[in-house]
Amino acid sequence: MRDYDGEIAQLQLQIQEATTQIAHLEKEREEHAAQLKQRLTYLSSREILDLLEARQGRKGSMATIKRWADSGELGEVIDERQAFPLLVNKQGNKRFLYPREETLCFLYEKGFLVPRYEVLDRVKLKQGTCMVHALVTSVSRVDLCFFYQVQLEATGEVLSQITEDKLLLP
Repeated sequence: MRDYDGEIAQLQLQIQEATTQIAHLEKEREEHAAQLKQRLTYLSSREILDLLEARQGRKGSMATIKRWADSGELGEVIDERQAFPLLVNKQGNKRFLYPREETLCFLYEKGFLVPRYEVLDRVKLKQGTCMVHALVTSVSRVDLCFFYQVQLEATGEVLSQITEDKLLLP
């Protein structure tokens, strides 16, 4: 004969434990999403070096980043593992993060953060699914983002507030 009361109690206990585990996972997922969002406001040493290489075409060194950080040029330095424990999945040395806004301002003031395209550069502009040729007529900076005014070669139409990700060299 089956012990219905015992089986029901056991299943109810499993349901209660699973419900508790679900609540814990949902809370951890929300914290993870919040940490991901907050992490976007920081740059790592590797991200700074990649940005310098993409903008300047030259490689920097970790020693330079450390020197800038030690002199306070990059703002308040935080340890990634302490600030974002749910995001850390790398092994090895400490990983330092620097405030994005202060770091980008410093790089701009030092002349390392410059627009990818200059006035009178011929570029390709993404318009929907096709690419059209255009000429850069002006470059402006708003909050450390560069915007371009371009003139389409085919029609002569002038387009403003074009971001760098929509432009390519021909």
